[in-house]
Amino acid sequence: MGSVSVLLVRPLAAALGSGALAELWGATDLTPQLLAEDDARISAAQFCVAWGELIRLSGDPAIALRIADALPPGAFGIVEYVCRSAPTLGEALRRWVRYLNLLDDAVVVGLAVEGDRALLRVEVESEAPAPASHELCFALVAKYARELSARPLRIAGVELAHRAPPELAPYRAWFDAPVRFGAETTQLIFPASALDAPLVSSDPALLAILTRAAEELERAVPKDASLTAQVKRTLREVLRGEDANVDLVAKRLGMTSRSLQRRLRDEGTSFNAVREQTRRELATRYLDDKLSIAEISFLLGFSEPSAFFRAYKRWTGGTPRGHTLSRGMA
Repeated sequence: MGSVSVLLVRPLAAALGSGALAELWGATDLTPQLLAEDDARISAAQFCVAWGELIRLSGDPAIALRIADALPPGAFGIVEYVCRSAPTLGEALRRWVRYLNLLDDAVVVGLAVEGDRALLRVEVESEAPAPASHELCFALVAKYARELSARPLRIAGVELAHRAPPELAPYRAWFDAPVRFGAETTQLIFPASALDAPLVSSDPALLAILTRAAEELERAVPKDASLTAQVKRTLREVLRGEDANVDLVAKRLGMTSRSLQRRLRDEGTSFNAVREQTRRELATRYLDDKLSIAEISFLLGFSEPSAFFRAYKRWTGGTPRGHTLSRGMA
């Protein structure tokens, strides 16, 4: 189903304000602690529910436009900065399409040119659609395109596949263009000539650096938004020198131990099973890196090397030394 970076969720929480956040957390199983982790991701379903709850709790169907108006530059991290550093609007949009998966890999967006029109369009919709997220995306693209283009720019049109809100005037005013809901395709339409417009923020040297960094992030970004993956990431941080029990991990994730255990059961596992798997994976890595048994025992949170020996025998049927020797002969 895909996953979504918490960078896309933070503006929703900020727009809602502290008074109703408890309801948002309860409906989505999100937590402030999770949103504070820059590399954390959530499921597309959680993202969909978060948008629905934001609209319900705020009572504002056009809240995406209000978020776009208030959002500070740089809120979407390296993907945004890559686009800002591009030489032209067309290159910025191509970079947005190229690296969108760093923010949201549940949706596929493309850039096409048809005659005198350039179309930034949703090519593959999420299995758990969040229509207002497209409104926010298009609003921000229009906003920054106008601010950064060295030539005056007008949006040619906005087409959104989802149902129209009660009032269309705010959308027409924001985009200063025709806006149609219930369209066959969700797309933002520019004059094709606008793609050649230079950007005032262009920085070729910075673009090269940021592009390399974005490529690295693409290879490293966690794709799994499950709670199991979140627990494993937390365990890697707390195994060393701490009692990595369920209470500690639950506290780190901003939920109760009972809630954590329940959600892990829903995913077909348990806290103890995830901890064992995490330790086993790390043990293999540390042995391959030729760390000593004493070092590995400490890093994995075992009280003494003999406890690590017993655990390794249980996991693999062999010994740490046997693994090291077999790697040496490979």
